[in-house]
Amino acid sequence: MDKESQVVYMQTRLTRLAAEQWKMSLPQVASLFEERGVYRYIAKMWDLFHIEGDLAVLDDVKQYLDAKEAACG
Repeated sequence: MDKESQVVYMQTRLTRLAAEQWKMSLPQVASLFEERGVYRYIAKMWDLFHIEGDLAVLDDVKQYLDAKEAACG
């Protein structure tokens, strides 16, 4: 799998995990991630994120969103 495919796969996994952890619907999380640049952030940080577990990456995403004062779980 090439890097671009791996990034999309990670973005998808994190969208689903966030929906589960934060008790939000998939469309709500997808909109939040799109509006706040989370998908771009994941792509930018992929070199670091791909060696961490999904929960650790989601925690980083949560901190990123908190810094942008975005409401999430």
